[in-house]
Amino acid sequence: MSSGTWIQQVTLGWLAYEMTGSPVQVAIVLGLRALPMLAAPIAGVIADKFDRRIVLLLDQSYMALLALIFVAILQFGVVQVWHLHAFSFLSGVGWALNNPLRQSLVANSVPRDRLMNAIALNSMAFNSMRMIGPGIGGGMIALLGPEVNFLLQAIVYGVVVLLVLPFRAEYAEGREGRKEQSPIADLMEGMRYVMRQPVLRYAILLSVVPTLTMMAFIQTQMPAFVAEDLGDSEGALLGFMYVGMGVGGFIGAVLVARFHAVRHKGRLSLVGVAGAGLAVLALSQTDLWWVAWGILVVQQLFFIMVMTTNNSILQTVTPDYMRGRVMGIYMVDIGLQPFGGVIAGFIAASLGVSVAWLIGGLAGLVLVVIITVAAPSFRRLQL
Repeated sequence: MSSGTWIQQVTLGWLAYEMTGSPVQVAIVLGLRALPMLAAPIAGVIADKFDRRIVLLLDQSYMALLALIFVAILQFGVVQVWHLHAFSFLSGVGWALNNPLRQSLVANSVPRDRLMNAIALNSMAFNSMRMIGPGIGGGMIALLGPEVNFLLQAIVYGVVVLLVLPFRAEYAEGREGRKEQSPIADLMEGMRYVMRQPVLRYAILLSVVPTLTMMAFIQTQMPAFVAEDLGDSEGALLGFMYVGMGVGGFIGAVLVARFHAVRHKGRLSLVGVAGAGLAVLALSQTDLWWVAWGILVVQQLFFIMVMTTNNSILQTVTPDYMRGRVMGIYMVDIGLQPFGGVIAGFIAASLGVSVAWLIGGLAGLVLVVIITVAAPSFRRLQL
């Protein structure tokens, strides 16, 4: 599934720019794909209310059919900009449902003491494709045309369906704690549960803030940074920088998998946010491409450490009957990324990319200090 994500992102962005010549349209098309993640808590309700395996099969079949329809639109040469908007948004709906389901099923697939290792391996797969997916997508556009990329996505989703068919959730817990009530009541119950659990609140906060002030800032302002600060107006370094982010994420996931037995999860999360914040501060002060590339590797290493650790904390302390809703609330940060990008854009337009990244890094460091001082129980958390 990861391969399809990155290939789709590159191809949609390329189509949007080729058809309109507008960077704004590129941002709109890609932003529409993230927007449905704001409804991830509703997807979490579905993950808790129904058989997760069956829902995942339906979701992947929907994604495959959607990709095939878009292949036909491209093949017959009738594509218009609104088709890109619609496809991007509808794909985002599928991903909004997929993410809480997939994360919940990871916890159902392994023993509890191996959960962090499994989450890290899942992250490794995602980041390995982030290293090579954009290159594959770009090469296929040049050689075979964009429609082949969407056909490949449909095939990948079909393969996932075949792989999930024989799957059985061996480590799923009973859902005795689950009440039979309306979906709205389920959603409110999940939100109240998160608000009553300090560990969940702090883990989610330590994921949302770095995503908004670091990941969103870096992702959206990387083209401007390459052109203005690194002096590459042709954009040749842009893909290379994104590859560096993928390398860092992969290494971070490998390290977390290697040291999954570390029990001080709260401390590990705080160290990760602090390391990512310091790396963003360092990135804001360089204009050398090779230094920037190295810093991006380190920054993403720490960022993935944070996200993997927090994911593990949430899934370990949450009962299975509530896991889908908690993971849905946790993943709202993906839907908030476009808003973080807009904030970064305004700051960069007024004060420059370096200042925007400086502010983003400082926000992460301030959060670490606040939680370290105000929530010693989270700092001492051991799982």
